[in-house]
Amino acid sequence: VDLAVLTFIYLPTFYVFKAGVFSSRTDPSAWLSSGLDNYSTNFAKDEFDLIRVWAPADLVCFSVPLYLRLPVRHVVSFVW
Repeated sequence: VDLAVLTFIYLPTFYVFKAGVFSSRTDPSAWLSSGLDNYSTNFAKDEFDLIRVWAPADLVCFSVPLYLRLPVRHVVSFVW
């Protein structure tokens, strides 16, 4: 579930916001188009990186005691 959310919600949103911030255009539809183009271009590399980082991190996160889950998650998120 975590990897699906990162893949289909986090990454497209990231690329659209990045296109909006770094674009010289003021048209939001151009940001959306540019962001989704970058998302589809970088999909394979991004997905490989997500799996490489978050799959082991999830295994560690859910194998530690309950009181350590959030700190472990925060450390991985900070490094990510």
